[in-house]
Amino acid sequence: MKKNLLSVLALFFAFSLLFAGGAKDEGAAQGVTTVRIALWDYDVAGSVYPALFAEFEKANPDIKIEVVNAPANDYETKLTTMLASGDSIDVFFAKSNTSYPTVVEMDFAKDLNPLIKKYNYDVKPYGTVLKQHYEINGGLYALPFRTNDWVLYYNKAMFDKAGLPYPTNDMTWEKFFETGKKLSHGDEYGSAFYPKPGFIVPVLIGAVDGFDISVSDFNLLVPAAKKVKAAMDEGAWEKFAESVSLSKDQTFFFHGKWGMFYDGSWFTQMLEARKDLGFKYGIVKSPYWAGTAKKGFATSTPVLMSSTTKKESAAWRLITGICGAEGAKMVAKSMLVPGYMSGDIMNTFKESTKLDESSMKALTNNVSYGLGAASVNLAKLSAAFNQELESFLTNNQSAEKMAENLNKRRTEILKK
Repeated sequence: MKKNLLSVLALFFAFSLLFAGGAKDEGAAQGVTTVRIALWDYDVAGSVYPALFAEFEKANPDIKIEVVNAPANDYETKLTTMLASGDSIDVFFAKSNTSYPTVVEMDFAKDLNPLIKKYNYDVKPYGTVLKQHYEINGGLYALPFRTNDWVLYYNKAMFDKAGLPYPTNDMTWEKFFETGKKLSHGDEYGSAFYPKPGFIVPVLIGAVDGFDISVSDFNLLVPAAKKVKAAMDEGAWEKFAESVSLSKDQTFFFHGKWGMFYDGSWFTQMLEARKDLGFKYGIVKSPYWAGTAKKGFATSTPVLMSSTTKKESAAWRLITGICGAEGAKMVAKSMLVPGYMSGDIMNTFKESTKLDESSMKALTNNVSYGLGAASVNLAKLSAAFNQELESFLTNNQSAEKMAENLNKRRTEILKK
């Protein structure tokens, strides 16, 4: 499965004609239209943006892209400041589908439905993401650049050494923790999570079909929370506080000491970029709780049009260029899963990653769920959940108290 990260520059010629489609900007006859786009980590290693934007400009010589870049940790603050001050941003990425409703609430984004209708743009290849993540009061304010199905990565060497069968696409969370206990010894753990509450919240939410953090009773999650913590206390996965104190993150999987690791599909690119991984890995679908629907958590990266742009047509061409079929092929070539899906695009992803059939099945045809329906309070509710869960995992409160606090905090948040 290992291979060097291929340069997406090789796709320039193949996609140049495809990028040229779409409506032309009204001002194109007067010269080149500059479209300003805000995002984070534009030029980090493995970034698809430089090649993607260069190819778009090559196919659309009447549009020039001006990038407004920021480090990931500073991006949301910088973006909000720019938009609030009237900076002439035309297109921008939201950090996540959780933060997306906030910029919509602040009237920073334009409803794309009229443009979708005007240009007869086909949104079916985005699947359920638009409805699950982006619809707010009948409006649609973004298209997804990437989607991330949360899946299970596993270290084949650890399973081979223990004489245990590999995980399957039909694994329950109960089996995940049971197997994790069998693999754990010394400083090796059979089960693993990125030690941030937001990477464990999806496990709890998945315990109740249709759970929505905006309306559902948090007491329903108490049994699952207790099972997750019991598995930690029994050594199936490293104690949360210890992982945090050691500043462990998803790259610790590279060390070969985690048997199974729950993470987003973006991690595939990181694994394939490692020339010194030292073991073979596999991917299976997200585990699910026994007695619930087989489903997996999913997130996405929204791209929005500024509500104040004076370059609507050019901005629309850019958004559909990078979030549509042409851009999706380049995203897939860079070993990331695009928001726009088709058989051809996923074949491109398979060819670039060299994933086996089993691993590809883990990333396709998934039934997904999220934190809840898109709402302006989603980010605040998510932050509250993270805080209360961390307090629970570090033995500072019971599962019942966590649920009680979350129900109370939600009431206060929704009042504002």
